[in-house]
Amino acid sequence: MTQKTARGGQDREAGAWPVGLSRAVLIWERLEAAFWQPAAFALVFLFIALTGLLPDLPIWAHVAVLAVSAAIFLGLCWRGARSLTWPDRISARRRIELVNGLDHRPLESLADRPSTDDPIQLALWEEHRRRIAARIRALSVGTPAPQLARLDPMALRIFAMVLLVAGLGMAGRDAPARLTEALLPTGSATTAGLAIGIDAWLAPPQYTGLPPQFIARSGDPASQDEAATPNGPDHTAPVGSKLVIQVTGDIPNADLVTPNATIPFTAFAEGGFAIEHEVTSTGPVTVLSDGRELAGWVIHTVADEAPVVTLPEPPAPSLQQALTITHTVSDDYGIVSLSAVIERADRPIGSAQSSAEGDEEMAIVSPLPVPDIAKYGKQRRVYRDYTSHPWAGGEVRLTLVATDALGQEGRSEPVTLILPARKFNHPVAQIIVELRRELAWDPGRNRLPVADALEAVAWGHENYGDDVTVFLSLREAYSRLRRPKRGDLSGKEAVDEVVDLLWKTALYLEDGGVSLALARLRAAEQALMEALAEGASDAELERLMNELQSAMNDYMSAMTEQLRQSMEDGEEVPQFNPGDNMISTQDINELMDQIREMMRNGMTESATQMLEQLRRMMENMQAGMQTQMSQENREAMQLLENMKDIMEGQRELMERTHRQNQQRGQQGQNQRNGAQDGQSQNQADGNQGQQGGQGGADAVLQDALRRQLGEIMRQFGEMMGEIPEPFGRADEGMAESSERLGQGEPGQALGAQGQAMDALQEAAEAARDAFMERFDRQMGLGQQMPGQSGQQTMDPFGRQASETFRGPMQGEVDVPDEGSLERAREIRDELRRRAGQRNRSSEELDYIDRLLDQFQ
Repeated sequence: MTQKTARGGQDREAGAWPVGLSRAVLIWERLEAAFWQPAAFALVFLFIALTGLLPDLPIWAHVAVLAVSAAIFLGLCWRGARSLTWPDRISARRRIELVNGLDHRPLESLADRPSTDDPIQLALWEEHRRRIAARIRALSVGTPAPQLARLDPMALRIFAMVLLVAGLGMAGRDAPARLTEALLPTGSATTAGLAIGIDAWLAPPQYTGLPPQFIARSGDPASQDEAATPNGPDHTAPVGSKLVIQVTGDIPNADLVTPNATIPFTAFAEGGFAIEHEVTSTGPVTVLSDGRELAGWVIHTVADEAPVVTLPEPPAPSLQQALTITHTVSDDYGIVSLSAVIERADRPIGSAQSSAEGDEEMAIVSPLPVPDIAKYGKQRRVYRDYTSHPWAGGEVRLTLVATDALGQEGRSEPVTLILPARKFNHPVAQIIVELRRELAWDPGRNRLPVADALEAVAWGHENYGDDVTVFLSLREAYSRLRRPKRGDLSGKEAVDEVVDLLWKTALYLEDGGVSLALARLRAAEQALMEALAEGASDAELERLMNELQSAMNDYMSAMTEQLRQSMEDGEEVPQFNPGDNMISTQDINELMDQIREMMRNGMTESATQMLEQLRRMMENMQAGMQTQMSQENREAMQLLENMKDIMEGQRELMERTHRQNQQRGQQGQNQRNGAQDGQSQNQADGNQGQQGGQGGADAVLQDALRRQLGEIMRQFGEMMGEIPEPFGRADEGMAESSERLGQGEPGQALGAQGQAMDALQEAAEAARDAFMERFDRQMGLGQQMPGQSGQQTMDPFGRQASETFRGPMQGEVDVPDEGSLERAREIRDELRRRAGQRNRSSEELDYIDRLLDQFQ
């Protein structure tokens, strides 16, 4: 009997969990029916809270709304609780029977017991209960039956949920703050029971680049409470900031009280007042209305400090003799101008007070690029070319002057140095430069003597290779000095023109067009940088960029041509280490394209930085060839030199053969005249024998020249792979000449020698062209910073190649990739499109205009 009872308990436990789950479903159905109304009301209240309407109410109204809402919510909950009944296990079993379609309520047998203790009946009953428990495990509990459709036929619950979603969308990230404000009423700043709102902010001067600082918001209860605190909170702002205050509410007037004055507000709407006040000193400010304090703050002003500019390294000349100025600039809000002031060292410090650019009598004032504020305190390097100035080569004093937006100046410590001067090797160029210096130093006394000296130099044209350009330039300078233009009584205008003309003439004599091309490149780069700083139009920037690219191409071509000429003349060619970086015209063009694309996308700051890097590269650039090509270069030069020797030997052989042929002609004429006796005949025979011997020697010499030519052809074939056709014709001509000379026929040998000579000249020219075409790929523009031995390689921007350089387009400037540029272009176009939509609010249009300013 005990065993049977235990078994029955196990069967009841086996069917307990479906019954329990069914009971939980019944509980949910009854809770849903009892409390759907308070839940829908809560959703509607949350929507109202998320709209932000409650904090705008007077505090008493706000509290009243919360109280009424709470009462309604609690009342609905109370009514629902009273209607709620909890289901028992019988109801749970009955629900399972209904869900599964069981007839005759079979689950009730789990709780029944037989009326007798007959063992057979008990065994049958236990088997019956076991089978019912097994069936319960496979029965379904079912899902909760929908109740709300019957209880809420108008679907008000759906409307409440839609309102909640809309409220969340309206509030966005401010949802938690709005809920807090709605549930915890604090009210706006109040005075004598009047609800008011105060908005106040400090707008720093535009030149500082600082954003406005909000010190009170009408929608921010915390800031309103702080403002209403006696003496108010402390705030810091630059001198000259604008304090802007707007007061809204039912007040008759408003005044701003400062340490120096009381200023009335201006009414801008019914119940609204506004004021804008410039803060010039530290002190409290208070907003009053009819003598009652509405808000107050203590504002601490921060004075604008003067700029600080230093020269951490002494100025030094670059490879192109431009002055390298390494400097640092720092300022609290940025500078508006930076310039280098150069005075003669023999004058007292401060004697040159003129700030006019180009005042050569008092000082040279050269504007320098203003650094980005992010680079303040960092070393920057700029280059300025003063080699054409009459003070070049003399002792000067350099001072950097930085000016901020308030006109405050910061000056570096003066540095005395020798202004870099161009070194001329051509004797006539040296004379011209010296005469130019004398003319510029004292025009009144030296104008006519210099004119006479220039005329003498001009007529000594053999000293400058009879160059017509130099002759005409010197004669033009003489004429301008002797006969100034009408109206130029002092001759100053003529002197200025001649000083410039003489400089260009000296450069032309010294290195052809390289220096002139460099001067044009510097001028084009300076013009483009000034246009970027002044915000020139896109069309003007495009024109200046084209001029810069043209000037750079001319300069690269001039330097490469100078290198080619040096190689042809057999001069020493500068050699670069294998780790040094060679810059080709293609690399420069890629850099130009990057700058152009930046300007088109409004990235003027990056474009200016890249132009500065370009100038740095340009000032430390020189033409040369990589050292790994030096051995092959020497072999090629030696081969061309051997070609010259063969041509010289062939020319001498032709002269000897020509003389021998003339002698034979004279002897033949004498024999035809019958003027010789027997002795003469014998002498003639002896001469013929001597000439025959000389012809044999010339044939040997011709063979030797031919063997030398064959060796050159072999070397050339090993170096270049293909031997030009003129070499073969020269070899054939030499072979025929040797044969004719061996047969004692100098006349016929002369024709073959002439053909060989012409072919040798063509072969030498073809070899030189082939070498130059090959070496052009190895020639380029490299650089080395002043004072370096060349062992540490530098990239084209003057940095250690091992640290920063991986290609001509990389360096200190973050060059955006094509995707970034395209994205910047899309952003600019979209901003322009939106700026043209005048139906947008004025605040949004102003914001778009400020964004577009970054693309100008």
